[in-house]
Amino acid sequence: MEILSLTDEGRHELRLQGRLDANWSDRVGQAIEMAVQSGHHRVDLEFASVDYLSSAGIRVLLRYYKQLKTVGGALRVLRPTAGVLEVLRLAGIAEMLVASLQPAAAAVSSGIIASDPSPPRQWERDGLEFELHTLDPEASLIRRLHGRPEAFSEGTLSVSRSEGLRCEPDLVALGLGAFGGSSLEGAGRFGETLAVAGAAVSMPTDGSSVPDYQITEGELVPEVQLLYGISARGAFSHLLRFEAARSSRGVVGLSTLVGAALELAPVADTAFVIVAETAGLVGGTLLRSPDETSGRSPLVFPEVRDWMSFTTERANERQVALIVGFAGKSPMPESLPFLRRIGAGTSALGHFHAAVFPYRPLPKGRVDLAETVGPLLGSSSAETVMHLLADQRDFEGVGETDFMRGACWFGPLRDLVHATQP
Repeated sequence: MEILSLTDEGRHELRLQGRLDANWSDRVGQAIEMAVQSGHHRVDLEFASVDYLSSAGIRVLLRYYKQLKTVGGALRVLRPTAGVLEVLRLAGIAEMLVASLQPAAAAVSSGIIASDPSPPRQWERDGLEFELHTLDPEASLIRRLHGRPEAFSEGTLSVSRSEGLRCEPDLVALGLGAFGGSSLEGAGRFGETLAVAGAAVSMPTDGSSVPDYQITEGELVPEVQLLYGISARGAFSHLLRFEAARSSRGVVGLSTLVGAALELAPVADTAFVIVAETAGLVGGTLLRSPDETSGRSPLVFPEVRDWMSFTTERANERQVALIVGFAGKSPMPESLPFLRRIGAGTSALGHFHAAVFPYRPLPKGRVDLAETVGPLLGSSSAETVMHLLADQRDFEGVGETDFMRGACWFGPLRDLVHATQP
């Protein structure tokens, strides 16, 4: 079989010639997968020269038809030969796949908002493409600080001083946490944690090395204990879509993305949720629970190697990251212990945690936060949770986290309140 790839006016076309059987189904699937990972969500398959279609080929067509439909895209078969069209009819999927038989599109796929009350603003900067959607210009989030980050480096974090946090749909949060309704339930398991849209993901430090998660189901709402962290309740004011395929590097750094959003934000301090296809992550993950330091700093060399794991090269390429973060151009003094430099693309300080999932295409355009986050946790478990860092060392430094494309919700933070210590 021969496969020719073409792109025209927003559609990607694969022209196939030969037999789509078990021998070639994987190759055709790989061609469709490459198109999807390159950002094409509308894929046409030219079947005018395909003279045979087996069940293996049908399985590939259905898999990518369903995958693209979930993100508002489409997979179509164009001009099938009579024999292939008959096979599709007998399988009961001809009207679903064949372009000439499909009814006019009317429905809106999952995660896509049917009508945008205001047209998005679009612009390009150094090859990076941005699309800004105004969700609610009056929306904001009330921020709260939990615990003392300094206690980590001092080796004095204590379970008795952890704080419970109910992860309701309007909450975004990150910190060193563990699941549990009381401080003692998290003992020995505190690790990188994030919460958003009624869901929470935490990396336990009990040796399992498998991220745990909870999602809101009926009246069951996730609860986490935080040794320290940042939380905010409210709504996001804007959604920034970004695409880096035409930029010089083909990627956009976390700091550049945050800097672009902060230029648009109405106030200096901002909350973020990012869902993006990764080009490489840079960060660190706790190996042991910080409530077990017994008064000794876990950051002293060489003991730090027993307490933390750092990426020595860019990790988790071509996956999907769910990121919660907070950043500010001129943070208030109370916030400074929680923040650090993000990267070369901005002078702002921030704090970002990422949960990493297997690759799946993301919907384009204006999307709903909960309907974007939900399928990630509903379809697969996170592979890791890490604290994102910028490694700007000369020669040895591996840089910062980079993305290929994605969605960034952001909104202003107001009314800073520091949580009362128990």
